[in-house]
Amino acid sequence: MQKIVKLNRAFLYCCMVVMFCLHSNGYAAPTQGKPVSLTIKNSTLAQVLREVSKKSGLYIYFQDADLAAHKNVTIDVREKPVESVLHELLDGRGFSWVEVGENTIAVKKKPVIEERVEGDTVATITVTGKVVDEKGTPVIGATVVVKGGTTGTTTNVAGNFILKGVTSNASLVISNVSFLTQEIAVKGRRIVGDVRLKQFVKSLDEVQIQAYGTTTRRVSTSNISTVKAADIERQPVSNPLLAIQGRVPGVFIEQFSGIAGSGVSVRIQGLNSIGKGNDPLYVIDGVPYLSQLLSTNANNILGTSGVGVGSYGAQNGNPLSFINPSDIESIDILKDADATAIYGSRAANGAVLITTKRGKAGETKVDVTVQSGFGKINRSINLLNTQEYLQLRREALKNNNNSVPSAFDYDLNGTWNQSRYTNWQKALIGGTSTYNDAKASISGGNSSTQFLMGAAYHRETTVFPGDFNDKKGAAHFSITNISPNEDFHIQFSGSYLIDENRLPGNDLTGDALRLPPNAPALYNSDGSLNWAPLPNGTSTWTNPLASFLYGTQKIKTNNLISSATISYRIIPGLDIKSNIGYNNLTSNGTNVTPLTVYLPEYRSFFQRSAIYSNNQVNSWIVEPQVTYNTQIKSGRLDLLVGTTIQESNSNGTLTRASGFSSDLILEDIGSAATISVPTTVRAKYRYNALFGRLNYNWHDKYIVNITARRDGSSRFGSENVFHNFASIGTAWVFSNEPFIKDNFSFLSFGKIRGSYGTTGNDQVGDYGFLNLYRNSNNWGVPYQGVGGLEPFGLPNPYLQWEKTRKLQLGVDLGLWNESVLFNVNYFRNRSSNQILDYSLSIVTGVDAISSNFPAKVQNSGWEFSINTINIKRTKISWSSSINLTIPQNKLLAFPNLEQSSYWSSTLVIGEPLTLTKVYHYNGVDPVTGLYQFSDKDGKLTSNPNPLTDQYVYINTTPSLYGGIHNSFTFNGFDFQFLFQFVKQKAPSNYFGNFPPGFAVNQPDNILNRWQSNGDIRSIQKVSTDFGVFTPLSAANNSDKAYSDASYIRLKNVSLSWQIPEVLKKKSHLKNCRLFVQGQNLFTITKYAGLDPETKIIYNSLPPLRTIVFGVQLSL
Repeated sequence: MQKIVKLNRAFLYCCMVVMFCLHSNGYAAPTQGKPVSLTIKNSTLAQVLREVSKKSGLYIYFQDADLAAHKNVTIDVREKPVESVLHELLDGRGFSWVEVGENTIAVKKKPVIEERVEGDTVATITVTGKVVDEKGTPVIGATVVVKGGTTGTTTNVAGNFILKGVTSNASLVISNVSFLTQEIAVKGRRIVGDVRLKQFVKSLDEVQIQAYGTTTRRVSTSNISTVKAADIERQPVSNPLLAIQGRVPGVFIEQFSGIAGSGVSVRIQGLNSIGKGNDPLYVIDGVPYLSQLLSTNANNILGTSGVGVGSYGAQNGNPLSFINPSDIESIDILKDADATAIYGSRAANGAVLITTKRGKAGETKVDVTVQSGFGKINRSINLLNTQEYLQLRREALKNNNNSVPSAFDYDLNGTWNQSRYTNWQKALIGGTSTYNDAKASISGGNSSTQFLMGAAYHRETTVFPGDFNDKKGAAHFSITNISPNEDFHIQFSGSYLIDENRLPGNDLTGDALRLPPNAPALYNSDGSLNWAPLPNGTSTWTNPLASFLYGTQKIKTNNLISSATISYRIIPGLDIKSNIGYNNLTSNGTNVTPLTVYLPEYRSFFQRSAIYSNNQVNSWIVEPQVTYNTQIKSGRLDLLVGTTIQESNSNGTLTRASGFSSDLILEDIGSAATISVPTTVRAKYRYNALFGRLNYNWHDKYIVNITARRDGSSRFGSENVFHNFASIGTAWVFSNEPFIKDNFSFLSFGKIRGSYGTTGNDQVGDYGFLNLYRNSNNWGVPYQGVGGLEPFGLPNPYLQWEKTRKLQLGVDLGLWNESVLFNVNYFRNRSSNQILDYSLSIVTGVDAISSNFPAKVQNSGWEFSINTINIKRTKISWSSSINLTIPQNKLLAFPNLEQSSYWSSTLVIGEPLTLTKVYHYNGVDPVTGLYQFSDKDGKLTSNPNPLTDQYVYINTTPSLYGGIHNSFTFNGFDFQFLFQFVKQKAPSNYFGNFPPGFAVNQPDNILNRWQSNGDIRSIQKVSTDFGVFTPLSAANNSDKAYSDASYIRLKNVSLSWQIPEVLKKKSHLKNCRLFVQGQNLFTITKYAGLDPETKIIYNSLPPLRTIVFGVQLSL
């Protein structure tokens, strides 16, 4: 039997050798063995290879006779890649190896590479150099060959190579199984110096940023999604959050308006809190960043970013608008408890980690990108033309038994031209915005010091008339230094942005949809605003440009973010470090109201006025940490212990002034006759915590991750200042099991993971647990000249944290050498201890007190994503990705809900928090011509009872959303596109603007109106009688008013071309790329409104279709 075994081994080895000889290279694709830790002295090479086989899990075949001469082999390695260990053992001893099967290699004597001169008449030289990785570490066993020839060699243990017989104009191709192949031109040089190779990293091995560290998708136990800089840079957006839309499962993002700097709502796995903040935690380079701005009094034109908390509540705009997207290296979204529990009370709603760009070792490089383009709205509503409109107006008067227009019906009585037609959507919101962006950076360094410095300029206008724009200037730097022995690390970075946003007095979108089509011209012949006055001087309309052009707003914002990380290695495996960060955001706004916004005949009754806002939010954070990692048997243990000390100060003042003598001095508050300060904010938030993480990885098969945090916050009373949060995550990489490897060759990676833990929500505002007072000077005359105080908050020292318990399960699969990656996640998050207002009797002096309710909210759902490499060739490639989220939100419990007069009217147990109670629409009464509805007893009525008859539930939460992305490359061209899709319901303007029949324009579906007894129509009769208000109001609060707002949007298209190498050389450029990009190019939807994303019927400009052209240069 022993002879048979030996024969079989010999036969198998012969087969291996044949495969080796047929293989084109000496080394194959990267092996999948585990890192090797091994110490052996004076042993045979054969015995050492057997130990490597045991440690790495690779099958290594060789002939003992070939290795017999090598008897005194010594090796000492720690956690070294198996490829490097093999190179160290074999390269210098004249052996080579090849991967001949899944985790199987064969070793043989290295063949002699012929060194010959390409031509007798061409001069040749001997070229020397050194091949290193991105950190400067020598690359052992790299292959160096002359391009197009057979002359070649390999690097030694020091990474050096000597190559003879090279023509002076040749190019060298350097390759290694663990690195990307690189080509360099000799250019007559005998010494080419260091050749730095970039590491070959598969998708599953790409670095993901997690809380206080990094991980990879291959070994992570968490649910983390990543958006890279390349994806952000392909999109012409000024807020980086908009670059995430449609790309990440479980993350739903909506833009409030198409105006630059507008609000952006971000929801990660749904709404957890009934009445408090649902924003994720934002962390930029380790520095927590605010999710809501203080008040800038922007007249709601920018829109909010969700539910705000604190003294001002939800405010206009979004703080991420003051982060330069081009400075960002990656955005990582943390969703489950395993990823977020270590952030404790701040990440119940998930976390968004933004990492900015840093310098990389290599030659000093200058990058310049310039782009310019335009934007327009991509949808409009079909409105009535002049004749249809006038017909409707006359019919409304007739229905009121009044066939003669009144003296104030200027559109009908001949005052206005009845043959005039203006497309107000084209005139007011149909303009073309401009988009200009320029950025430049210089970066480089060596293995010990890397640096990056950059600057950017951005200017964006609107589609409205007038000169309104948002201008930004930004600077960013990063410096990293590592000591020669690699024990001491320091990294320092900073970003500074200045923004000036000049906004109009109001959004003209509502006027564009409502103005009569025969309304007067906007301007007189002399260029002044047209008020279309009567002979007696009375204006016949309110020119929409008056408040728009003259009641302007200006918001100036400065944003500084800086961070530093200092670390020192005490002994191998034991490091101490500290993260230090500072953020200072100041914003000053001015909103002026000159006399020119009023009708000329009324200006003597008004005063000029202005509103000023001055806000500052600054915060600092210090987080000392200790990390320890070691090898325990066949597993790796990583420990982290740290503490957080953080303070944030918010200061805001809102000032009103009036009585200016001229429009020219409205921005000078000292020129006002009357000044009042209706609102001030002075708040200090202090936070400290102790946190830790334990991660154990055994054979890259069984992984457990435990995190814990004890939080202390100044936002809670003395009885509940501190609270504990924890999580556990586990993963089983079953594809590393021998049974799976032997029987499922198509499965290159498979992992099952799960996590459970608790997080908290401290987005409850400051001082909510204290007895609060405010200035009462706004009421009456101060007593004896001294201002009084009035209570507006009662103390509750027992106020506790809202708590969210998160359960998540996931499966990750990689098929056919990871050319197909599939991921599915199930999540179930339950949020309890809800902080709501408890109503009190008026005799207490306040109307409510903040208290914890035993209400429970559940968010559950499924997340799917699939990434495929469809084609990958030298000159052509095609890859695709699809993500889909199916969420469900519902109120699980709310004891005694029916006893709450407020919450019982908006919440229903078992239904979503976004539930809307509406009437059931039953068409138009064919006799009266009024809308009718089914009451609680099923009877028809045109005057339903709002307390009993709103029994239909409408859910406006998306029932599914996701995106489809494709990427194509061919011969220097790169083409990518992203479709975003959402299935949802939303309110529409199906029933028109104001009561149809009054002097406002209408959508054309209003023509399907009731006109005479017996008509069966969907729109009630038109009338100027106020009796139609009640049924119209009920109709707008009925199920018919909510339409299907589902949509498919071509979110992004990017086409670029890399100029050929010959042109780069002639232009002395390292790189040159020409590109065109488009955002929000078109939308497929049945929504009865301007835009299904904003879902605002009036007064909100939809997101613009933006197209830019640009060039990117590297010098």
